Amino acid sequence: MASRLRLFIVGAAMTAFLIVPGTANALNSSPGSSWQTNGRVRAIVVAAGKIFIGGDFTRVRAPGTSSGGVARSHLAALSLATGRVMPWHPSANGTVTALRANARGTTVYIGGGFTRINGHARAHLAAVTASGSTLRKWHANTNGTVYAIAVGKTRLYIGGSFSRVKGSKRNRLAAVGQKSAARLAPWHPNANSTVRALTMSPSGKRVFVGGDFTRVNGRVRPHLAAIWTVGGLSRFGAHPVWRVSALRTAGKQLIAGGGGNGGHVALYSAVNGARRWLAVTDGDVQGVAASGSTIIVGGHFNNYCIGGEGHGDPLVCDRPQPRRKLMGLGFGEGTPTAWDPDVVGSPIGVSAVAAGGGGAQAGGAFTKVRGVSQQGFALFR
Repeated sequence: MASRLRLFIVGAAMTAFLIVPGTANALNSSPGSSWQTNGRVRAIVVAAGKIFIGGDFTRVRAPGTSSGGVARSHLAALSLATGRVMPWHPSANGTVTALRANARGTTVYIGGGFTRINGHARAHLAAVTASGSTLRKWHANTNGTVYAIAVGKTRLYIGGSFSRVKGSKRNRLAAVGQKSAARLAPWHPNANSTVRALTMSPSGKRVFVGGDFTRVNGRVRPHLAAIWTVGGLSRFGAHPVWRVSALRTAGKQLIAGGGGNGGHVALYSAVNGARRWLAVTDGDVQGVAASGSTIIVGGHFNNYCIGGEGHGDPLVCDRPQPRRKLMGLGFGEGTPTAWDPDVVGSPIGVSAVAAGGGGAQAGGAFTKVRGVSQQGFALFR
Protein backbone atom coordinates (compact mmCIF):
# COMPACT_ATOMS: atom_id res chain seq x y z
CA MET A 1 0.00 0.00 0.00
CA ALA A 2 1.34 3.40 -0.95
CA SER A 3 2.46 5.44 2.01
CA ARG A 4 0.40 8.50 2.76
CA LEU A 5 1.78 11.97 3.25
CA ARG A 6 -0.27 14.40 5.27
CA LEU A 7 0.89 17.99 5.53
CA PHE A 8 -0.96 20.81 7.18
CA ILE A 9 -1.46 24.39 6.15
CA VAL A 10 -1.65 26.72 9.11
CA GLY A 11 -5.08 28.33 9.15
CA ALA A 12 -6.47 31.77 9.55
CA ALA A 13 -5.50 31.94 13.22
CA MET A 14 -1.95 32.72 12.16
CA THR A 15 -2.81 35.27 9.49
CA ALA A 16 -3.47 37.98 12.06
CA PHE A 17 0.27 38.04 12.70
CA LEU A 18 1.23 38.54 9.04
CA ILE A 19 2.51 41.77 7.61
CA VAL A 20 1.36 41.50 4.01
CA PRO A 21 3.48 43.59 1.63
CA GLY A 22 1.76 45.88 -0.82
CA THR A 23 -1.76 45.57 -2.14
CA ALA A 24 -3.36 42.92 -4.29
CA ASN A 25 -2.28 42.85 -7.92
CA ALA A 26 -4.82 41.64 -10.48
CA LEU A 27 -2.35 40.04 -12.89
CA ASN A 28 -3.65 38.93 -16.27
CA SER A 29 -3.34 35.15 -16.72
CA SER A 30 -2.52 35.63 -20.42
CA PRO A 31 1.03 36.76 -21.18
CA GLY A 32 1.72 40.29 -22.33
CA SER A 33 3.64 40.95 -25.52
CA SER A 34 7.33 40.21 -25.08
CA TRP A 35 10.24 38.71 -26.94
CA GLN A 36 11.01 35.05 -26.32
CA THR A 37 14.04 32.73 -26.35
CA ASN A 38 15.15 29.60 -28.19
CA GLY A 39 16.12 27.81 -24.96
CA ARG A 40 15.64 27.61 -21.23
CA VAL A 41 15.70 30.76 -19.08
CA ARG A 42 17.14 29.98 -15.63
CA ALA A 43 17.55 33.42 -14.03
CA ILE A 44 15.73 36.78 -14.06
CA VAL A 45 16.37 40.13 -12.42
CA VAL A 46 14.50 43.40 -12.94
CA ALA A 47 16.47 46.66 -12.68
CA ALA A 48 16.82 50.06 -14.36
CA GLY A 49 13.69 49.60 -16.47
CA LYS A 50 14.98 46.34 -17.93
CA ILE A 51 14.34 42.63 -17.46
CA PHE A 52 17.70 40.84 -17.51
CA ILE A 53 17.50 37.13 -18.32
CA GLY A 54 20.07 34.34 -18.34
CA GLY A 55 20.07 30.65 -19.18
CA ASP A 56 20.78 28.17 -21.97
CA PHE A 57 19.46 30.18 -24.94
CA THR A 58 21.48 31.52 -27.87
CA ARG A 59 18.83 33.69 -29.60
CA VAL A 60 15.83 35.83 -28.71
CA ARG A 61 13.00 36.50 -31.12
CA ALA A 62 9.87 38.60 -31.46
CA PRO A 63 6.49 37.48 -30.06
CA GLY A 64 4.45 35.30 -32.39
CA THR A 65 7.46 34.13 -34.40
CA SER A 66 9.06 30.68 -34.48
CA SER A 67 12.49 31.62 -35.88
CA GLY A 68 14.75 34.54 -36.64
CA GLY A 69 15.46 37.19 -34.04
CA VAL A 70 18.88 38.26 -32.78
CA ALA A 71 21.84 36.40 -31.30
CA ARG A 72 22.12 36.52 -27.51
CA SER A 73 24.58 34.10 -25.93
CA HIS A 74 23.03 33.02 -22.60
CA LEU A 75 22.27 36.63 -21.60
CA ALA A 76 19.76 39.23 -22.80
CA ALA A 77 17.74 42.24 -21.66
CA LEU A 78 14.14 43.13 -22.47
CA SER A 79 12.32 46.40 -21.91
CA LEU A 80 10.18 46.27 -18.77
CA ALA A 81 7.66 48.59 -20.43
CA THR A 82 7.34 46.93 -23.85
CA GLY A 83 8.96 43.48 -23.66
CA ARG A 84 11.14 44.31 -26.66
CA VAL A 85 14.75 43.16 -26.83
CA MET A 86 17.32 45.75 -25.73
CA PRO A 87 20.85 46.34 -27.06
CA TRP A 88 22.46 44.87 -23.90
CA HIS A 89 24.28 41.74 -25.05
CA PRO A 90 27.24 40.42 -23.03
CA SER A 91 28.26 36.99 -24.29
CA ALA A 92 28.76 34.00 -21.96
CA ASN A 93 30.29 30.72 -23.14
CA GLY A 94 28.10 28.60 -20.87
CA THR A 95 24.93 28.42 -18.83
CA VAL A 96 23.86 31.35 -16.63
CA THR A 97 22.09 30.29 -13.42
CA ALA A 98 22.04 33.45 -11.27
CA LEU A 99 21.51 37.18 -11.83
CA ARG A 100 21.37 40.10 -9.41
CA ALA A 101 21.75 43.87 -9.77
CA ASN A 102 23.44 46.29 -7.38
CA ALA A 103 21.33 48.76 -5.40
CA ARG A 104 21.69 51.53 -8.00
CA GLY A 105 20.86 49.23 -10.90
CA THR A 106 24.13 50.07 -12.64
CA THR A 107 25.81 46.66 -12.46
CA VAL A 108 24.47 43.17 -13.16
CA TYR A 109 26.21 40.31 -11.36
CA ILE A 110 26.19 37.02 -13.26
CA GLY A 111 26.72 33.49 -11.94
CA GLY A 112 26.71 30.13 -13.67
CA GLY A 113 28.71 27.42 -15.36
CA PHE A 114 30.53 29.68 -17.84
CA THR A 115 34.27 30.37 -17.92
CA ARG A 116 34.36 33.38 -20.27
CA ILE A 117 32.33 36.59 -20.67
CA ASN A 118 32.83 38.78 -23.75
CA GLY A 119 35.82 36.58 -24.59
CA HIS A 120 37.58 37.30 -21.28
CA ALA A 121 38.26 34.75 -18.54
CA ARG A 122 35.61 34.87 -15.83
CA ALA A 123 35.16 31.53 -14.06
CA HIS A 124 31.52 31.17 -12.95
CA LEU A 125 31.11 34.77 -11.72
CA ALA A 126 31.24 38.18 -13.44
CA ALA A 127 30.02 41.77 -13.31
CA VAL A 128 28.71 43.69 -16.35
CA THR A 129 27.42 47.25 -16.63
CA ALA A 130 23.63 47.38 -16.93
CA SER A 131 23.67 50.01 -19.67
CA GLY A 132 26.50 49.19 -22.03
CA SER A 133 27.29 45.45 -21.65
CA THR A 134 30.82 46.35 -20.56
CA LEU A 135 32.63 43.70 -18.54
CA ARG A 136 33.82 45.24 -15.27
CA LYS A 137 37.38 44.72 -14.02
CA TRP A 138 35.79 43.13 -10.94
CA HIS A 139 37.16 39.59 -10.94
CA ALA A 140 36.27 36.77 -8.50
CA ASN A 141 36.81 33.33 -10.02
CA THR A 142 35.37 30.20 -8.41
CA ASN A 143 36.17 26.54 -9.13
CA GLY A 144 32.53 25.47 -9.40
CA THR A 145 29.11 26.65 -10.50
CA VAL A 146 27.54 29.70 -8.81
CA TYR A 147 23.80 29.04 -8.38
CA ALA A 148 22.81 31.96 -6.15
CA ILE A 149 23.73 35.61 -5.54
CA ALA A 150 22.59 38.10 -2.90
CA VAL A 151 23.60 41.76 -2.80
CA GLY A 152 24.41 43.43 0.51
CA LYS A 153 25.47 47.01 1.18
CA THR A 154 29.13 46.55 0.27
CA ARG A 155 29.45 42.82 -0.44
CA LEU A 156 28.22 40.28 -2.91
CA TYR A 157 27.25 36.96 -1.32
CA ILE A 158 27.49 33.86 -3.50
CA GLY A 159 26.46 30.24 -3.15
CA GLY A 160 26.94 27.15 -5.29
CA SER A 161 28.97 23.98 -5.67
CA PHE A 162 32.44 25.57 -5.46
CA SER A 163 35.14 24.91 -2.87
CA ARG A 164 37.52 27.76 -3.74
CA VAL A 165 37.07 31.48 -4.56
CA LYS A 166 39.98 33.59 -5.79
CA GLY A 167 42.24 30.67 -4.86
CA SER A 168 41.11 30.55 -1.21
CA LYS A 169 39.07 27.82 0.42
CA ARG A 170 35.36 28.63 0.56
CA ASN A 171 32.95 25.71 0.88
CA ARG A 172 29.90 26.62 -1.20
CA LEU A 173 29.49 30.07 0.38
CA ALA A 174 31.56 33.24 0.08
CA ALA A 175 31.41 37.04 0.15
CA VAL A 176 33.24 39.39 -2.20
CA GLY A 177 33.50 43.19 -2.08
CA GLN A 178 31.58 45.10 -4.76
CA LYS A 179 34.42 47.53 -5.55
CA SER A 180 36.69 46.86 -8.52
CA ALA A 181 39.27 45.01 -6.42
CA ALA A 182 36.64 42.33 -5.62
CA ARG A 183 38.28 41.76 -2.24
CA LEU A 184 37.44 38.36 -0.73
CA ALA A 185 35.76 38.95 2.64
CA PRO A 186 36.64 36.97 5.80
CA TRP A 187 33.16 35.42 5.70
CA HIS A 188 33.39 31.70 5.14
CA PRO A 189 30.57 29.55 6.53
CA ASN A 190 30.94 25.91 5.54
CA ALA A 191 27.93 24.17 3.96
CA ASN A 192 28.25 20.39 3.49
CA SER A 193 26.41 20.33 0.14
CA THR A 194 25.28 22.58 -2.69
CA VAL A 195 23.80 26.02 -1.98
CA ARG A 196 20.99 26.91 -4.41
CA ALA A 197 19.34 30.05 -3.02
CA LEU A 198 20.35 33.23 -1.17
CA THR A 199 18.51 36.34 -0.02
CA MET A 200 19.24 39.13 2.43
CA SER A 201 17.25 39.61 5.64
CA PRO A 202 15.10 42.77 5.86
CA SER A 203 17.72 44.40 8.11
CA GLY A 204 20.60 43.43 5.81
CA LYS A 205 22.43 41.92 8.79
CA ARG A 206 21.83 38.27 7.91
CA VAL A 207 21.94 36.12 4.79
CA PHE A 208 19.32 33.41 4.36
CA VAL A 209 20.79 30.33 2.68
CA GLY A 210 18.91 27.45 1.04
CA GLY A 211 20.00 24.30 -0.71
CA ASP A 212 20.79 20.59 -0.52
CA PHE A 213 22.95 20.85 2.62
CA THR A 214 22.13 19.43 6.04
CA ARG A 215 24.93 21.06 8.06
CA VAL A 216 26.51 24.53 8.19
CA ASN A 217 29.69 25.06 10.20
CA GLY A 218 29.26 21.50 11.45
CA ARG A 219 25.86 22.21 13.01
CA VAL A 220 22.61 20.64 11.89
CA ARG A 221 20.83 23.05 9.57
CA PRO A 222 18.67 21.03 7.15
CA HIS A 223 18.28 22.91 3.86
CA LEU A 224 17.83 26.41 5.34
CA ALA A 225 20.02 28.61 7.53
CA ALA A 226 20.43 32.21 8.62
CA ILE A 227 24.00 33.50 8.83
CA TRP A 228 25.15 36.85 10.22
CA THR A 229 27.06 39.02 7.77
CA VAL A 230 29.46 39.64 10.67
CA GLY A 231 29.82 36.49 12.75
CA GLY A 232 28.49 32.97 12.41
CA LEU A 233 25.18 31.14 12.43
CA SER A 234 22.08 32.91 13.69
CA ARG A 235 19.33 31.18 15.63
CA PHE A 236 16.54 30.43 13.17
CA GLY A 237 13.69 28.01 13.78
CA ALA A 238 12.94 26.94 10.21
CA HIS A 239 14.09 23.36 9.48
CA PRO A 240 12.42 22.10 6.28
CA VAL A 241 12.78 18.40 5.52
CA TRP A 242 12.78 19.24 1.80
CA ARG A 243 15.63 20.80 -0.16
CA VAL A 244 15.28 24.54 -0.75
CA SER A 245 15.69 25.89 -4.30
CA ALA A 246 14.32 29.44 -3.99
CA LEU A 247 14.19 32.20 -1.35
CA ARG A 248 12.75 35.72 -1.20
CA THR A 249 12.01 38.14 1.60
CA ALA A 250 8.81 40.20 1.64
CA GLY A 251 8.48 42.64 4.51
CA LYS A 252 9.30 40.71 7.67
CA GLN A 253 8.54 37.39 6.00
CA LEU A 254 10.67 34.79 4.24
CA ILE A 255 9.28 32.80 1.32
CA ALA A 256 10.96 29.44 0.64
CA GLY A 257 10.30 27.04 -2.21
CA GLY A 258 11.74 23.65 -3.02
CA GLY A 259 11.38 19.98 -3.80
CA GLY A 260 11.43 16.70 -1.93
CA ASN A 261 8.59 14.29 -2.60
CA GLY A 262 6.41 16.80 -4.42
CA GLY A 263 7.02 20.51 -4.20
CA HIS A 264 6.76 22.88 -1.26
CA VAL A 265 6.26 26.57 -0.55
CA ALA A 266 6.51 27.84 3.01
CA LEU A 267 6.07 31.26 4.58
CA TYR A 268 8.25 31.93 7.62
CA SER A 269 8.85 34.81 9.97
CA ALA A 270 12.10 36.38 8.81
CA VAL A 271 12.81 37.24 12.44
CA ASN A 272 12.80 33.81 14.10
CA GLY A 273 11.85 31.26 11.43
CA ALA A 274 8.39 30.45 12.82
CA ARG A 275 6.35 28.86 10.02
CA ARG A 276 3.11 30.58 9.05
CA TRP A 277 1.93 27.99 6.53
CA LEU A 278 3.09 25.26 4.16
CA ALA A 279 1.68 24.64 0.69
CA VAL A 280 2.24 21.43 -1.28
CA THR A 281 2.35 20.70 -5.03
CA ASP A 282 2.88 17.51 -7.05
CA GLY A 283 6.21 18.66 -8.48
CA ASP A 284 9.26 20.69 -7.47
CA VAL A 285 9.07 24.44 -6.89
CA GLN A 286 11.97 26.24 -8.59
CA GLY A 287 11.19 29.94 -8.15
CA VAL A 288 9.31 32.29 -5.82
CA ALA A 289 8.70 36.05 -5.87
CA ALA A 290 6.34 38.56 -4.24
CA SER A 291 4.02 40.72 -6.36
CA GLY A 292 1.76 42.83 -4.17
CA SER A 293 -0.16 40.45 -1.89
CA THR A 294 0.52 37.47 -4.19
CA ILE A 295 3.41 35.00 -4.09
CA ILE A 296 4.45 34.02 -7.62
CA VAL A 297 5.43 30.34 -7.71
CA GLY A 298 7.05 28.47 -10.62
CA GLY A 299 8.22 24.89 -11.01
CA HIS A 300 7.61 21.40 -12.39
CA PHE A 301 4.18 20.88 -10.81
CA ASN A 302 0.81 20.27 -12.46
CA ASN A 303 -1.38 20.54 -9.35
CA TYR A 304 -1.69 22.28 -6.02
CA CYS A 305 -2.62 19.82 -3.25
CA ILE A 306 -5.70 21.14 -1.44
CA GLY A 307 -5.23 20.75 2.30
CA GLY A 308 -1.58 19.80 1.78
CA GLU A 309 -2.51 16.14 1.46
CA GLY A 310 -1.06 13.58 -0.94
CA HIS A 311 0.19 10.01 -1.19
CA GLY A 312 2.79 7.92 -2.96
CA ASP A 313 6.26 8.63 -4.30
CA PRO A 314 6.19 10.56 -6.59
CA LEU A 315 3.52 12.47 -4.75
CA VAL A 316 -0.06 12.45 -6.03
CA CYS A 317 -2.40 15.07 -4.55
CA ASP A 318 -5.46 13.60 -2.80
CA ARG A 319 -7.47 16.65 -3.82
CA PRO A 320 -5.72 18.29 -6.80
CA GLN A 321 -6.37 21.83 -7.97
CA PRO A 322 -4.92 22.24 -11.48
CA ARG A 323 -2.10 24.78 -11.68
CA ARG A 324 0.43 23.89 -14.38
CA LYS A 325 3.99 25.09 -13.74
CA LEU A 326 3.05 28.61 -12.57
CA MET A 327 0.58 29.97 -10.01
CA GLY A 328 -0.15 32.64 -7.46
CA LEU A 329 -0.58 31.97 -3.73
CA GLY A 330 -2.16 34.43 -1.31
CA PHE A 331 0.07 35.55 1.55
CA GLY A 332 -2.72 34.95 4.08
CA GLU A 333 -3.08 31.16 3.97
CA GLY A 334 -1.01 29.99 0.99
CA THR A 335 -4.00 29.04 -1.17
CA PRO A 336 -4.16 29.61 -4.95
CA THR A 337 -5.37 32.92 -6.34
CA ALA A 338 -7.42 33.17 -9.53
CA TRP A 339 -4.25 33.82 -11.52
CA ASP A 340 -3.70 30.73 -13.71
CA PRO A 341 -1.26 31.14 -16.64
CA ASP A 342 -1.32 27.38 -17.51
CA VAL A 343 2.24 26.85 -18.75
CA VAL A 344 2.93 23.86 -21.02
CA GLY A 345 5.48 22.44 -23.46
CA SER A 346 8.07 20.83 -21.21
CA PRO A 347 8.10 18.85 -17.94
CA ILE A 348 10.83 21.23 -16.74
CA GLY A 349 8.29 24.04 -16.70
CA VAL A 350 9.26 27.28 -14.95
CA SER A 351 12.81 27.68 -13.61
CA ALA A 352 12.78 31.32 -12.47
CA VAL A 353 10.26 34.00 -11.52
CA ALA A 354 10.51 37.69 -10.67
CA ALA A 355 8.27 40.63 -9.92
CA GLY A 356 8.86 44.19 -11.08
CA GLY A 357 7.13 47.15 -12.66
CA GLY A 358 3.81 46.17 -11.12
CA GLY A 359 3.84 42.81 -12.92
CA ALA A 360 5.49 39.40 -12.92
CA GLN A 361 7.99 37.58 -15.10
CA ALA A 362 8.63 33.87 -15.62
CA GLY A 363 11.39 31.94 -17.37
CA GLY A 364 11.90 28.26 -18.10
CA ALA A 365 11.73 25.61 -20.80
CA PHE A 366 8.06 26.05 -21.74
CA THR A 367 6.64 26.75 -25.21
CA LYS A 368 3.07 27.91 -24.51
CA VAL A 369 1.41 30.10 -21.89
CA ARG A 370 -2.39 30.20 -21.63
CA GLY A 371 -2.59 28.79 -25.17
CA VAL A 372 -0.27 31.46 -26.60
CA SER A 373 2.98 30.33 -28.26
CA GLN A 374 5.67 31.87 -26.07
CA GLN A 375 8.97 30.08 -25.54
CA GLY A 376 11.32 30.44 -22.59
CA PHE A 377 10.11 33.74 -21.16
CA ALA A 378 6.73 35.30 -20.34
CA LEU A 379 5.73 38.73 -19.04
CA PHE A 380 2.52 39.35 -17.08
CA ARG A 381 0.91 42.73 -16.40
